[in-house]
Formats: sequence, structure tokens, C-alpha cells
Amino acid sequence: MKLSELFALATFVALFCSSLISAQESSQHPHHHDVTEKLGQVNFPISCTRDAQKQFNRAAALLHSFWYEEAEKAFTEVTTIDPGCAMAYWGIAMSNFRPLWASPNPADLRKGSAAVEKAKATGVKTERERDYIAAIEAFYKDS
Repeated sequence: MKLSELFALATFVALFCSSLISAQESSQHPHHHDVTEKLGQVNFPISCTRDAQKQFNRAAALLHSFWYEEAEKAFTEVTTIDPGCAMAYWGIAMSNFRPLWASPNPADLRKGSAAVEKAKATGVKTERERDYIAAIEAFYKDS
């Protein structure tokens, strides 16, 4: 192995180990965001009411910003706006699975699994939504 290849490999290993340590430290501290922080625009079409769609997009933006607690609240609000919105429960399940910060604890697993079951029981309206719900269900199955 050439010296340049060894250096590249050593750099990769150092960066990888550093990211693992960073992720572990992050999992020990709550991830807080400023309420005035601007979120990106999300357009995630779902088969729910127009008002639910607007709130769902905001919730998805929060989720993609790793603001899990606020995303869960926002997805829960979608269930209030449109109780028949299965994807709102998908969002709640997504908000309780935080693999970047720490493994889900038993309470998160119960909450996420219950949200998956509610999503399925609500009556999924499209094949696309059924696939999204099946995908998050795989994370909770046999957990």
C-alpha cells in the first residue's frame, strides 16, 4: 500500500471515529432549536385535507431538521385537523425513531409502533402512502 493510500485510509478512519463520538455526545444532550429558526420548504403530497397538507408539510420540514419533538407535535396537530389522515400517524412514528442521536428507548418504540397501527387502522388511501407506512413499520417490527 502506498503512503498516500495509507494517509487517505487513516484520515477516513479518524473522521469516521470522530463522527461516532459526535453522534454519541449529541445523543446525551437534547437537540434544541430556536423557535424563530427558518425551515426549508417541503412539499410532500398526501391524500388528506388542504389544511392538513399545509401542517403536514411544516411537520415534515421539522422532521427533516431533526427537530423530532416539535415534529411529533406538528404531526399530532395534523391528526386534529384531519383525523382520517393516516400519514399524520406515519409522521408521529417517524418522529419517534431517531437513529442518528440514540437508539429508541422502550417508550419511543411503543409510541412509534402504536402510531404505525393507528396509521394502518385509519385507512390508507393510496399505494404510495401504504408503502411509506410499511417502510416505517419495518423499523418497529419485532423491536
